[in-house]
Amino acid sequence: MKAFRTILSSMLICLSIMISAPEMKAQQTLKSQIVTEYDGKPYYIHTVQKKQSLKDIAEIYDVTVYEILKENKDVKNSVKAGELLRIPYKHKEEVVVVEDVVVDTIMNDTTEYVEEFILPSFDSERLYKVALMMPLYLEQIDDAFLEAEVSNKQLLAKPFSYLHFYEGFMIAVDSMVSQYDMKLDLKVYDVDQDTNKVVSAINDPWLVSADVIVGPFHVKAFERVMAFATENDILIVNPMTNRDELVIGNRNVVKVKPSYRYQMHKLESLIRDKYTDNNVFILAEDTNSMDYVNMIEEIVLENINPYSLVPNKHIMKVVKKHQDAWMIEEVEFNENEYQSDNVILNVSAIKQAPDDSTMLKNQVMFYDYSIDSLNKVKKIASSIRNNLFIVYGENKVFATEILNKINILSGEYPSKLIALPDWSKFDRLFNENLMKLNTVFFDDEYTDYDTYSVGNFICKFRNNYGTEPKDIAYHGFNIGWYFLNALMNYGDDIEIGITSYSIPLLNTKYDFERRSSDDGAENTYWNLYQYIDYEKKLLQYE
Repeated sequence: MKAFRTILSSMLICLSIMISAPEMKAQQTLKSQIVTEYDGKPYYIHTVQKKQSLKDIAEIYDVTVYEILKENKDVKNSVKAGELLRIPYKHKEEVVVVEDVVVDTIMNDTTEYVEEFILPSFDSERLYKVALMMPLYLEQIDDAFLEAEVSNKQLLAKPFSYLHFYEGFMIAVDSMVSQYDMKLDLKVYDVDQDTNKVVSAINDPWLVSADVIVGPFHVKAFERVMAFATENDILIVNPMTNRDELVIGNRNVVKVKPSYRYQMHKLESLIRDKYTDNNVFILAEDTNSMDYVNMIEEIVLENINPYSLVPNKHIMKVVKKHQDAWMIEEVEFNENEYQSDNVILNVSAIKQAPDDSTMLKNQVMFYDYSIDSLNKVKKIASSIRNNLFIVYGENKVFATEILNKINILSGEYPSKLIALPDWSKFDRLFNENLMKLNTVFFDDEYTDYDTYSVGNFICKFRNNYGTEPKDIAYHGFNIGWYFLNALMNYGDDIEIGITSYSIPLLNTKYDFERRSSDDGAENTYWNLYQYIDYEKKLLQYE
């Protein structure tokens, strides 16, 4: 039995895969003469013939399979005889017939339509070269573990923290090859923080002619390979970091993880749509996050209302509840006065006008948690309406402590929470408290296990690797699926095309933008979650 290190080395490190699906001959089916308009765009209407595949149809009309799938959302990856498909119309010289009526107006706009909407045709003869650089830590495998009597699938599932990324990526590779007949030369490098591994990778003559490099995962290693990619005009994809400085002045870089700067755009929409009539308390872990805290404060001030109208009937219910509690506890109180929102309310006047409302000022306050006590919040907080806490901090200890304290406050002062920048990594640690506060938090990925695509991926992953996919496996598939599709559709122009290119992914969306023509492209998309009625739900605010 060969050592496991040798097995993995042959499978991964020296992996240079020439991948191509069997060639299939398209049926000699005539192109449809039926052309119609849909949403102002011209399409052929094609009737699927017996034993006819999407690839066959794509060849007839000189389009890609993806173009067909894009225009026919209900179609998965196969079609049935008799099914009607919309096919993008590309040839302006043909006569256009709609239900036997000759129409010539479409032809005038065809050239503009093709230039604006149609992706470049897939070059079926081209061999695409993709490099995947990721940490596999082969040299660290324990020899005793190598001798264990377990299957190769079990071995592959256990030793490396990033292996699920590779396995998800390979499912995307297999799909592209089998579904689209993509010819692919894939090479995988074991690259971590070790400088020698980076040097070895970039000294490989094969790498100079790569179309796309995915990775490395560690920042210092990535920066080294990034310089190589820039020198050789190769697109390089960073799969892991939120740091937005990597794209500045580096046009060849594509950053998949969205930066916290784009999170602020989502936050602005959220405040405007849901929290315009709240007191707002912005809590920062320490002064290190002041740049983002200042942005948050500016967003809040621009989007909340200066004052809110609170129905007097609601105020009286709250006042009575507290007065009853005070009586039971034998606490002295003035029945004609009630303090809330940093003001003393005239209870008698409110009682006399039950159908009116009372105007209260919406306060916006900032607290540095390393200096300020939350006791100060009580003087300003409202007991008769919601108080919104926006908390910015990345430390688990801080997050746990501040969450507990806000929960205690919420017993007297109704509270909701927006947690920044990324508390998704904490949610399993204190779900109960997050639920009590209907917490909203951000994440760039959201896996809905009820969808067909996720279920299909899980089945494939189980079949291939004998285990359940971890979160990073979805990430690996998304990156593989997106960039291989983009490469197939744009070829050498992939650097230009990705900023306007969009396809469905498993649990996220890629929406790439460049700050300037000299900068790289970075994903701008964030998901929003909220705990509502003890259920974690996905919110959509664009």
